[in-house]
Amino acid sequence: MDPGGVKEAGTPTVGAPRLNGDMATLMLLILLAPDAEAEKVPEVARLLGEDDTAGALEVLREVGAMAGNHAEAKALVKLVRDPKLDVDERPEVLEACFVALKGIGSREITRDLKALLRHSRLKKITGVRVGVCRALEGSADPGGIETLLDLLRDTEDEVVAAASEAASAHRYAKESQRKELFEKIMDIYVGTWNLKNAVNPDLKVEKRRAERKWEVVEKSMERALQLLSNTTQNDPPAWRHWWNKNKNKRWGELER
Repeated sequence: MDPGGVKEAGTPTVGAPRLNGDMATLMLLILLAPDAEAEKVPEVARLLGEDDTAGALEVLREVGAMAGNHAEAKALVKLVRDPKLDVDERPEVLEACFVALKGIGSREITRDLKALLRHSRLKKITGVRVGVCRALEGSADPGGIETLLDLLRDTEDEVVAAASEAASAHRYAKESQRKELFEKIMDIYVGTWNLKNAVNPDLKVEKRRAERKWEVVEKSMERALQLLSNTTQNDPPAWRHWWNKNKNKRWGELER
């Protein structure tokens, strides 16, 4: 069948509209055209340059409502990287940038986000690492899950909590991906619980550190374990027991 919905013999296909040559060409050009240029993000940059943070936040909310505009997403990542705008000194703007990026999910955007984690200046900013977690919530790109697994190993508890929250949004991912996220979170969750309850006097420093970590990550990790496994358990040892019993069983794919 040709693009006009007509059989080779010339008999029209029932229910298929016939396109003339000009219309077919126009549709092909639309499909092959590159992303339109970003329109909103340059306005954000201008407002930040004028110290109009409130105006910039308002535009960023509009960008976030555009549901997956690829050109705006790439421009947002570029904005975060721009040292002239000092977005790292405006945490509310930085957060809004990453919230607007949430759910884009393309491989290219995931690659751009991972590049932020290698940037010599930005990788040291906790808000950037937390923001990348936010942006990767529900990403369909497998590379996004790999990045979350890396961020779960972060030295900052706030980042670990954010990565756990982002993992919760992957409850509809493939079973193998859900299990991988579950196991990593469960190991941290149970390990932290064990340390905070340690009675060995030689572990005083580790115990205090675990107590602080537990306060930050407990709720986000417990929620992630529940959503990824579609079950609930009473305490960390019970989660370990459940995993040992079910890690090799079929969990099945959850339906939306």
